[in-house]
Amino acid sequence: MDFQDFFYRICRASDIKTQKQLAELLNVGAASITLAKSRGVPKGWPYQVATILGLNPNWIKTGQGPIYQSGREDSFLVPKVSAKACAGAGSLEIQDNIVDEIPFSLQWISQKGSPRHMVLMDIVGESMSPELEEGDAILVDQSQQSIINRNLYVVGLDDTIQVKRVQTSTGLVVLLSSNRNFMPITLQGDELDNLRVIGRVLWSSREYC
Repeated sequence: MDFQDFFYRICRASDIKTQKQLAELLNVGAASITLAKSRGVPKGWPYQVATILGLNPNWIKTGQGPIYQSGREDSFLVPKVSAKACAGAGSLEIQDNIVDEIPFSLQWISQKGSPRHMVLMDIVGESMSPELEEGDAILVDQSQQSIINRNLYVVGLDDTIQVKRVQTSTGLVVLLSSNRNFMPITLQGDELDNLRVIGRVLWSSREYC
């Protein structure tokens, strides 16, 4: 399949506008994009893009038929990753392997942030109880890494991934728990080098069973 046709259709049907964004979507390097431009699009790419963006793979390949998968015109599949956000402490699995894909209203998540940068993660621990409970899933926009005071963020601290309300002032960051049994974590000076803001929490689920 010709790369330019492939790229044009994806740009037309999504918020992908650059080859760099396409590479990020496919989780490939720039060299793979260059190779596809000279040798043609790998057979698996149309199906991979179709799954992520809810597009019709046949339309991606041929330009014929409906653009979107049946019943998916207004939805967007957000990947759920195996990494778990810790509402507590301790070392956790931090690999970003995709374990599921959950449909969301495209209109709704587009108003909240950048859909293609969003992931779902499960909560473990009790430091954010009762606001977030173990087993809840949270929707995280990894494009929103600039801290808005006292908003919820998923952050990396040393070898853990945690969800906290984040408060900032000059030279100081405080990670706040909802559970009063957990003390705030105050970071300053060189300690700030160990902090990574992964993304802002936009939504959470709750199971009652």
